[in-house]
Amino acid sequence: ATECVAPGSFNLAAALSAEIAAAGAADYDAVMIVFNSYVNAAVYKQHYRVIKPLSGEGENEPMPEYEFEPDTKSEVLVDLYEYMLTSQLYYCFMDGA
Repeated sequence: ATECVAPGSFNLAAALSAEIAAAGAADYDAVMIVFNSYVNAAVYKQHYRVIKPLSGEGENEPMPEYEFEPDTKSEVLVDLYEYMLTSQLYYCFMDGA
């Protein structure tokens, strides 16, 4: 699922984020993506994005104003984190294309 494809597709980004999540991304403070941003044919600029997991309790709880049904909030936040990671990876693919 991780063969080199240019530009990357959303399916490739989803496969990569699923592998990152399965490897225990929630156990870390953040995932950092380093990527090249296209300026012109001779210039690419290097950028990075830091993606932090949606976790916390009490005052630091993410999205306290929302209720999630039928799943528990923790399950939904794990799914949202994986989707956020997928969309950010796809953005990085498209920015460097």
